[in-house]
Amino acid sequence: MFKVSSEAKVGLFVLIAMIILAYMSVQVGKQTFTLRKGYRVEVIFSNVAGLDPDSSVQIAGVEVGRVESIKLKDGMALVIMRIKPEVKLEKDVTAAIKTHGVLGDKYIEIIPGTKGESFLAEGEQITKVEKAADLDRLLQQLAFIADDIKAVTGSLKQVMGGEAGVATLGDILENTRQLTANLNRVIKQNDEKIAQTMDNLKGASREMEKTFASLSDITEGIKKGEGTMGQLIKDKGMAEKLNKTITSLEGITDKINQGKGTIGKLVNDEETVKTLNESLAGINRYVTKAEQFRTFLSYRGEYLFDKSDAKSHLELKIQPKEDKFYILGLTHDPRGKRTAREFTVDGKTTKTEEWERDDLLFTAQIGKRFKDLIVRGGIIESTGGLGLDYLTFNDKLKLTFEAFDFSSDQRTHLKAYAEYQLFKHLYLSAGWDDFISDRGNSSPFVGFSIRFEDEDLKYLLTSTPIPR
Repeated sequence: MFKVSSEAKVGLFVLIAMIILAYMSVQVGKQTFTLRKGYRVEVIFSNVAGLDPDSSVQIAGVEVGRVESIKLKDGMALVIMRIKPEVKLEKDVTAAIKTHGVLGDKYIEIIPGTKGESFLAEGEQITKVEKAADLDRLLQQLAFIADDIKAVTGSLKQVMGGEAGVATLGDILENTRQLTANLNRVIKQNDEKIAQTMDNLKGASREMEKTFASLSDITEGIKKGEGTMGQLIKDKGMAEKLNKTITSLEGITDKINQGKGTIGKLVNDEETVKTLNESLAGINRYVTKAEQFRTFLSYRGEYLFDKSDAKSHLELKIQPKEDKFYILGLTHDPRGKRTAREFTVDGKTTKTEEWERDDLLFTAQIGKRFKDLIVRGGIIESTGGLGLDYLTFNDKLKLTFEAFDFSSDQRTHLKAYAEYQLFKHLYLSAGWDDFISDRGNSSPFVGFSIRFEDEDLKYLLTSTPIPR
């Protein structure tokens, strides 16, 4: 069989990598061009606070475009969006600024219009807009409500409190006494008519006696101090507590009016409102960091030309931070796992090798990213090893070098390959596995990968029907 030297293999790998890089450069250029496809649509909002360029444009939770730019026009915010060419918007659609969760990032939600209507063309404007809630305006309205409550309590105090209030109550009682005297005079002058009326009221009085009996029981309970009203009348401590409570409420109202305390500052002090807004912004940043925790599940298949067989990898990548991650994986290698054993017979030691071809190899690594360079290490295919990844073209192209299985009786397992993102979830790869092997395991390969993020997994799991 024709054998290729290690130097020739390295040279061939470099040549293949250069060809792949040239091809990927052309493809990336095309991809960059296609990313700018789509048509522009305008919309005017009165306030776009928190909305940034490149924010998402969605319909029913599905991204259909991006915010291209935000400009000021006649005191309003003119937002220019770029919509995907395959998405058509009716002319009577409605645009609204929404927020992911309570403190999440803002995006533009498009509410579909009437089916059968004509569609918006390049540069046309959406005329229907939903007005977004404004926290500052809400706080201002709360301040107005507090002023109204203050005015009402002041009016009640003027009517019922002080000497004027006591005089008013006295006048009411005097008028009642005079009305009673006048009724007595009328009764004396109309005895016969009143007698007839009293006969007619006898039946009603019997029913009223029952009512008065019930009222008598209630009154007796109040005298004994039973119930809330009885405690209020009989218990001096309760009355004193009520007076203290009213006094405390008056003191609190005065402090609020003077801008003292948390509520007072919230109603009267603009600096406190500003501090509250900054605190909410800090909470928003914390929630954003929590959302950076990501999970990836991927499958990679590699066809080994020299072995005419496929090598499979299943990996779970956990990324708690943007620059730090962990990898757990399983690998099926058609060449199997080499196990070296020694036998001693009659003082003579013999070394043998066995290949377990049905066993799965496992991987457990930790990695750290430094700008475009990733350094990782741990267990690779059931042996200790390390790897280097270099990312370029906006992370679409990855150049990888791995070294593992540092055994003393054979050459280190070296692997190098390039991987390119063709679509959102599909990647193509090509390289050379174990290219300095002295056991005949060296082989060039091509392959593909399928990779899903946690959001994709949530969608797949929730949309997959459960068999019954």
